[in-house]
Order: sequence, then structure tokens, then C-alpha cells
Amino acid sequence: YNVNADRSFAGTGWPKDGRGFASTAGGRTPSLFLQELAHLSSLCCAVAVSTLRNDMDDVESPLDVYVPGQPFPVADPVHLPDDVKRMAYQHHRSYSRMFRYMLGIDQTKRSRTVYNAARPMLVVGGVSDAEVAFIQRARGPYAKTQLVWGWLSEFVVREHLAGGLGDVGPPIVSRIVQFLSDGMISYNLARKTMYVPFPFPHAQLSAFFVLAMTVAVPFLMDQYANETWLGVCLTFLTVTCLAGLHEVARELENPFRNAPNDIPLGTLLAFYNEALVTMFAGFHPDAYWEEDAEAKRREARIAAERRGRGGGRGDDG
Repeated sequence: YNVNADRSFAGTGWPKDGRGFASTAGGRTPSLFLQELAHLSSLCCAVAVSTLRNDMDDVESPLDVYVPGQPFPVADPVHLPDDVKRMAYQHHRSYSRMFRYMLGIDQTKRSRTVYNAARPMLVVGGVSDAEVAFIQRARGPYAKTQLVWGWLSEFVVREHLAGGLGDVGPPIVSRIVQFLSDGMISYNLARKTMYVPFPFPHAQLSAFFVLAMTVAVPFLMDQYANETWLGVCLTFLTVTCLAGLHEVARELENPFRNAPNDIPLGTLLAFYNEALVTMFAGFHPDAYWEEDAEAKRREARIAAERRGRGGGRGDDG
């Protein structure tokens, strides 16, 4: 896509048709290489974050199509439809929900499935039936992510061998694979946070201590405080601090799944998808070189190399 040839470019950095960096309108369709690269990269991240959010093997996290330029998914689940919130994490009365939350049984299999379906992982280019079949065939979250990561790595190496990356040296290509492996290391670190639970005895002792202090602190403040209002305030502050620290620790133990206070993985993935779409922009709009000039320089360099080889043979003769 040549920005200088696009007469609809109004100088604001955005074409008037509002199609963004890549579209069939205006001749801005990206190359098949960039399309496949963006799709595989988006699919790899979508599968990785979906395995962090959903640890049930028999229920697949929904994957949907990401349309460039669409509104970002909401980060706060408060903005979800009311029926989704009722089925996901408001399916009991307030007191019953509080009691189930204290016991750690507030999120059922059905509620988590509804919540994940309401916040799908969006993939650039969508997901084909063959990709879905292979991902479902892989057993376990790590195998699913490793499968798609292998597709992405194999695609980069295959395109390099076929010349699709251009005149790029092998050290540069090896750095690409290195960064891909660094991404898998970061995924494994996040997976440890997701799947390795806090020591069970320590967690139970902490919960029991909070409950014991909730009952004991009012009696202690009644003995040590001279005024009733002072004892009430100190009791409220003390119990709130202890209970708050305990709940924060519970949220941090599994930050990817504790709805509605989970990390908005779908929104972060949408940000990454938009970053992938910017690859379709091509050269800088104010680039000082042109394709014709670059072709002329390449032809001149090839001609000079041929003359140099011809001169060398003449000297040997």
C-alpha cells in the first residue's frame, strides 16, 4: 500500500474510508505472509490465555473472529448483560453467595462456562474447523498451547527457507525463534500461578484465623475501650483489615479465573490484535525512498558485481 498514491489520505494518518490499515477497499489488502503471520500469532496468544482462564478439559473456551477496528471488549464484567451476570456469578442470593464464596464453591462448572462464553477470545482471521479439531485433539492446556506455538515457529522457519522473509540473515531469524521461546517461558510462569495452589493447610489456617478474630475482637475491644463508639470503630477497622488482606491473597492466588475480579484477558488480547494489524501499514508514510529507486539500486549493484566478475576473468587470461 502506497500512502502517497492514495488521494483520499487527508494528512491525518487515517484514510477517509475508515477501513484502517488493511482492507480490500483502496488496494490495501496485505500480503498472504503477513495475514498468516498475524493469524497464527493471534491464535497462539488466544489459546494460551484461554488455557489460563479455563482449566476444564471437557469445556472448550470460545474462540471468535476479531474484526479490525471493532470496539474493544469491556474490561469490567459489570458491563456484561444482566442475564450473563446472574448465571455467571450472581446465581444465588447475597447471603448464600457470600457463604459459598467463603467456602470456595461459588463458581460452578456451569457458571464458569457461561462467563467464558460471554467473553470470547478473538482471533485475527478467525479459527478454521481443522484448527479447532487439532486443538481439541491435544490433551491438556500445555499441549494445546505448544501445538499452536509449533505452527507459528514452523511457519517462520518454512518461510525463511522458501525465501518469503527476503534477504534476511539466519541470525536474525534465530532471534525470532528465540523471542517465541521467551514467550513460552512467560506462559509457563503464568501457568504455574494458575495451576499451583497455595498450600492448603496455610490457607485453611488463615481462613480460620480471620473467622476467630471476627468473633474475638469485639470482646477484646469491649474490655480495652473506655467508650462504646471507640470499641465499635476499632473492631470494624481491625476486622476489616484482616479480612481484606485475606481476600486480596485469595484473589492473587488465581488472578485469571476469579470472576468478576479476574484479569481482562480478552481485552488485553484485543489490544494485541490491533498491534498485529499495524503490520499491514507497510513503510512509513513519509518514507524518503521509493520502490522504483530501490529496484534501480538493486539492478546497479547486480550489474557492478557482474562487471567485477568479468574483469577478474580477464586478468586471469
